[in-house]
Amino acid sequence: MAWAIDVKGLTKEYNGFKAVDSLDLQVPQGSVFGFLGPNGSGKTTTIRMLLGIIKATSGGGKILNLDMEKDSLKIRAQTGYMSELPEMYGYMTGEEIIKFCQGFYPYWDREMVDRYARLFHLSLKNKISSFSKGMKSQLALILALAPGPSLLILDEPTSGLDPIKRVQFLNIIIREIVTSGKTVFFSSHLLGDVERVCDQVAFIKEGRLIKTTSLDKLKTQEKIIRVVFQKEPPPDLLEKPGIKKVERDGKAYLIYVEENFDEIFAAYEKVSHFILEVIDQNLEELFIDYMGGGEDV
Repeated sequence: MAWAIDVKGLTKEYNGFKAVDSLDLQVPQGSVFGFLGPNGSGKTTTIRMLLGIIKATSGGGKILNLDMEKDSLKIRAQTGYMSELPEMYGYMTGEEIIKFCQGFYPYWDREMVDRYARLFHLSLKNKISSFSKGMKSQLALILALAPGPSLLILDEPTSGLDPIKRVQFLNIIIREIVTSGKTVFFSSHLLGDVERVCDQVAFIKEGRLIKTTSLDKLKTQEKIIRVVFQKEPPPDLLEKPGIKKVERDGKAYLIYVEENFDEIFAAYEKVSHFILEVIDQNLEELFIDYMGGGEDV
């Protein structure tokens, strides 16, 4: 498989504190990859290392088959980036900053710029200082897409957008980016947005990668089996490969399954029981489970 991002042992340390700790990450080319974690988990630090904005303490790898350290300028030339709080020159108009940014790139899709400016109802004649946070986010997306990047890195891109604008934004990702075979690296705490557009996800907590998987696998394999046995089950039934953890809920057992679901469920069907049911989990529930529950996301 070809990788848009392929890094090993990526670490960033500040005065003995590891903001990112030995991160191994592979993002398939052409995928929409969700990068999920609580506030302060290392998401933005990881993105800044990938872009060469800050230097890794150790580790490295390739972005778009280019060396992270040696080819950082080439990587940035092929990468569109949108931060959570886009910083733009407030004294410029929308049109002026578009022309300013255009000068840095050999290719610029002006037709796309105008199309999305109309869609977002952005008046490019107005100064950016008069734009709302949502309008600045929309302009930042346009600026990130206009050079036709092979990789688009989005850090909390829908933060500050109202529901209608968020739907427009996500539709653009699906229509403009995914259909053209580009790769999207999407960091967000709005899990519904991630669930709608991403096909791969990774969970990061306290600077360490916990899990990387496809969204389809999460939906088909990661489920909870709720069972009330007629008598105490044999211990090996609760320890089958693919069972993540077991909890008690009164007389019921809650079996958290992360893989081999069909095999595990078939085994439980063979054991005498009063109740046997499957509880599906959405991405938010899985996120809370992986993060340890109850944290502010």
